Amino acid sequence: MIQNLSTTQVLTLGSPAIAIVISGTFFCLWKFHDRRSYLILLASAFLLYATGAAMQILRWPADPGLNNIVSTAAMLASITSLAAGLAVRYGRRAKRWLILAMAGIWLVNSYFCYASPEPALRSYALNFGIGLVLCAVAWRIRHALRGNLIDRGIFWILLLFGLSFFGRPLLTQALPGYLLVPNWLGSQAFDLILQVSLVLMGLVLALLLFAASVADMFTRMRNDRDIDGLTGLWNRRAFDERLESLIARAPRQPYTLLLIDIDHFKSFNDRYGHAVGDTVLRLMGRLIRDCAGDQALTGRVGGEEFAVVVPAEPAEAHELALCLSRALRDSKIPDIHEDHQITASTGLTMLQTGDTVSIWMRRADILLYQAKHGGRSRIVRQASTT
Repeated sequence: MIQNLSTTQVLTLGSPAIAIVISGTFFCLWKFHDRRSYLILLASAFLLYATGAAMQILRWPADPGLNNIVSTAAMLASITSLAAGLAVRYGRRAKRWLILAMAGIWLVNSYFCYASPEPALRSYALNFGIGLVLCAVAWRIRHALRGNLIDRGIFWILLLFGLSFFGRPLLTQALPGYLLVPNWLGSQAFDLILQVSLVLMGLVLALLLFAASVADMFTRMRNDRDIDGLTGLWNRRAFDERLESLIARAPRQPYTLLLIDIDHFKSFNDRYGHAVGDTVLRLMGRLIRDCAGDQALTGRVGGEEFAVVVPAEPAEAHELALCLSRALRDSKIPDIHEDHQITASTGLTMLQTGDTVSIWMRRADILLYQAKHGGRSRIVRQASTT
């Protein structure tokens, strides 16, 4: 069978071969490193593309109509899996309309292939349908433009990939006659150009997706190392590293450190059990994230001790501490008796010239100690007490 293949067929077989390698790469990432669902969807997308492309190139099954219907189904399933994988990768759910749209495109293609053979209409319906779906997916993940260079590249390549399906049938109609040499695939020269362009664009998209998936894997590994699993805040080592970097930048704007300790935390573990104690810690982490905002540096720096650094004057940071204290006192946990209030003590100090991480933290720790021994549920700011 290999001996009967034309030069164009042999050359275009590189497309499914590359797709199989890409599929295997994504599968290995999913299997051995990161079990995120979008990786297996991407692996399936490139494998399905390889299947459909190989069927078209090798003319199997031999009947042209049946080959078109089956290979097109594989291609459309590939686009569906790719679109679903991209949606999941960027935090969007794979919508049912995607499957319905692809099923509709396949039915229209089948109709113009068998019931009412119209090659031109079939080409327009197939290409325009795929183009619309890909552009719709690009629109759904447009927030990727706010991401890093890789995310922006994925968006633009996907958009260009979708737009290319609108120009493909129009280009076919505009080609001069000597390029339109009839054969089973449509035209030798144009089909070769088409396959090469698809491979190149698909390869660029695959490389960007691979880079994004590797970046995701390293981010997850770094987060597993740096983020406290219970509260979702930075752990002590990661917090100190970021605080050291902040101090090294010698910012002109003021920064204030809040060192917060949950009062009588041991009593929650002793009276209600460690599970309830963990619930209190999770609550504290959530309240800190909600009250401090995105500009704050937050961390769990001890068992029940938390640190927050905000770009603000001490007076503004003091209001943040008050807000956090009120939110903590007003919080209710079902397993804790309603008369048992959750409170915290806070030491609050501003970054000063010559401060290091240890000096700044030590000064805040002294203020926190004063709050604890001054009756707890208090905020001590430099030499003043509230």
